[in-house]
Amino acid sequence: MSDGEGLPGHSHDDELARDLSVFDITMIGIGAMIGAGIFVLTGLAAGQAGPGLVMAFAFNGFITIFTGMVYAELGSAIPEAGGGYLWVREALGRSQAFLAGWMSWFAHAVAGSLYVLGFGAFVHLLLTDYFGIQLFQPIDLLFITFGPEKLFAVFAGALFAYINYRGAKETGLAGNIVTMVKVTVIVVLIAFGFGYILGNPGQSTERFRPFLPRDFGGVFIAMGLTFIAFEGYEIIVQSGEEVVNPKKAVPKAVFYSMSVVVTIYMLVAIVLIGAVSVTPELFSLAQEGAASGGHGATNLPPVPDDIADAAVWEILGHLGELGLARAAGQIMPYGTLVILVAGIFSTLSALNATTYSSTRVSFAMGRDHVLPDAFSAVHPEKKTPHIATALSGALIVFMAVALPIEAVAAATDVMFLLLFLQVNYAAIVIRREWGDQIDYGYVMPFFPYVPIIGILTKLALAVYLFNYSPLAWYGAIAWILVGVGIFFLYSRSRVRETEAKEETRLIAEERSPEERGYQVLVPIANPDHAEQLIRAGSAIARRQDGEVLLTSVATVPDQTPLSEGSRYADEQRELLDEAMQYAPEDVPVHQTVTIGHDIAKSINNVAYQRDSDLVLLGWRGQRKRMSDYALGSNIDTVVENAECDVAVLKTDGTTDSRRVLVPTAGGSNSDLAEMVAAAYVEAGSEVTLFHVATDRDVESAQSFLEQRQAALAESDIDVDITVEAGEDISEGILEYARNGDFDSIIVGAAGEGILRRVLFGEVPETVGAEFEGEVVMVRKHRPVQSAVKRLVGKWVGKGAKATNLGE
Repeated sequence: MSDGEGLPGHSHDDELARDLSVFDITMIGIGAMIGAGIFVLTGLAAGQAGPGLVMAFAFNGFITIFTGMVYAELGSAIPEAGGGYLWVREALGRSQAFLAGWMSWFAHAVAGSLYVLGFGAFVHLLLTDYFGIQLFQPIDLLFITFGPEKLFAVFAGALFAYINYRGAKETGLAGNIVTMVKVTVIVVLIAFGFGYILGNPGQSTERFRPFLPRDFGGVFIAMGLTFIAFEGYEIIVQSGEEVVNPKKAVPKAVFYSMSVVVTIYMLVAIVLIGAVSVTPELFSLAQEGAASGGHGATNLPPVPDDIADAAVWEILGHLGELGLARAAGQIMPYGTLVILVAGIFSTLSALNATTYSSTRVSFAMGRDHVLPDAFSAVHPEKKTPHIATALSGALIVFMAVALPIEAVAAATDVMFLLLFLQVNYAAIVIRREWGDQIDYGYVMPFFPYVPIIGILTKLALAVYLFNYSPLAWYGAIAWILVGVGIFFLYSRSRVRETEAKEETRLIAEERSPEERGYQVLVPIANPDHAEQLIRAGSAIARRQDGEVLLTSVATVPDQTPLSEGSRYADEQRELLDEAMQYAPEDVPVHQTVTIGHDIAKSINNVAYQRDSDLVLLGWRGQRKRMSDYALGSNIDTVVENAECDVAVLKTDGTTDSRRVLVPTAGGSNSDLAEMVAAAYVEAGSEVTLFHVATDRDVESAQSFLEQRQAALAESDIDVDITVEAGEDISEGILEYARNGDFDSIIVGAAGEGILRRVLFGEVPETVGAEFEGEVVMVRKHRPVQSAVKRLVGKWVGKGAKATNLGE
């Protein structure tokens, strides 16, 4: 947990104005969910599911409930700008959070681009077909075609970026107006439709047969197509930092908006199938759409040759984004015109919500320093993240004008689904780690089954969506890869710097006059072990023409800010002052005292900030066989997360290692062990390279050791070599070391596990625990493998022991 940013006390409340009500954020959520989706995607979805469209909307509402409860719980407990990004950051770390924020930001921005294009298309059609206003012909500009639709799209994107800049209240007011208008239109459409259905029950009922013309596969595809219409709760929680009494308001808004939207969608589906007949005009328009491949209609059966064989759902599918508008002309007077007008309001409402949300996500990422600091700037008068708003608006407009938005927009569903996977898992981790410290306004029932079901349903829908549109997955993967590249090239170092500054504070420092390139970091916690650790660390530094940095960490309680923790550091100052008596004169030795909430994190932070090349840790020699840790919580954490080489020294009190045994089998870890052994040779020790030939191939082993002996001899390091045949490597090493009266064993790490906790391997750890003398276990830093292990550990290690709140 970061200083001042831990979940229980997480707060940035002084940065953004709080002036939104439950009604305001409920309307924001409804505005996002009853957005362009119901006007543009309903016809397409009907073509996939048939009358089963009603079931598709119901199923989407059902699976959304689980993640909705997760958002309600976390939104009530941590009501800050950033939403899912913030929760993933706290639960799974900043690297996972960057990916979550990156997907969320671009998913909302791409959705916004879709909405401005929808707005432009509706306005253009309205002006030309109903008002007879002919505008300019499309113009080719470099690699894009700029027509009237895109002109209106640019206008809408710029307008709502400005409205968001003006402030949340103006944003909420504008959104409330357009949301109420379109909901009114939809309700009127439903009323006319049910009037027809009730007056013609026989005809209407017949149109629902067969109910699943394309089986459940069509229903699942329709669910994937329309899922974007059910993610409004993500936008609601983005406003938590600007809501009055968010602990109560956010959960209410989530459930109110979901109840309204799911009901409206199901009623629209019933009306669309039951109140529309296949007229010659609709049949002709559907044939034209199928022939041209327009309207975004894909993966559909062909239009029947005879109008008598055509089902309503087939015609709606080929009408594509105009399906609802064309159908409305039959359902109520001036229906097409009304739906076009409502579509304009709808796209504006959805655009308002997505502009708001994408801005808040990028603002939170800027505040976390994973994006440039300009994203976190707050306007002194408007109290809004004006630069994040401008950049998000520019991104929306740019993608709408310059990119093939249809293909990219299809990937938004996949990215939202992947984001919700992370959030559901984060909810489990947060409840387990900090549930008894957080003041929840709402607590989801049946924990952890609710988020687990959320994970499984979202994953299943995302995978199935590949069957309909592989391009959606390719687009999502492309965005993710771009984000990964940005993270490693730019954000990763800033994330690491931020973590180090937040988790560790420097209290005192004494520098030697001389500084050298290679550095050995030696944490000192026990004065009884200081001499042995400094002796070994100085030998390694001397060998590498380097220096030693002694450090001691004063830990402070989690609830105490690090800025107030200097009073805890007096003992550490005295400890290092006493340890300096063992510092050699020929090696520069520096010392620092730091404070932190976690010893292991502080050690790794010091190593990162000082660019240490090797961390040398002391170990009592006891393995933790009955716990989650191999050598101990602090040692395990340092070894697994260190960004440099690591050596763990079993502190038996040895101050003079005359005879040193170095078991070796080749590899980078053995090379590091040989470097440490060479340092011992230069300090006056006798070193023997040793190998246990378990395959009885003594000659090959002897040849290998002779090569290693010759390589060391080139550096004026003389060592002996010995090979013995045996079945048990650990027993062979221990027996030879005891019989040979060796004082120390230096051994490199063996095989490392990805899914289980293995620090140095079974053989080194067994030797370390059972040998009576000094043991030094070393592990070479491998950036890629370490990153993979940390990533897997985030998902496999954490959350496995989730419990109910307060247990």
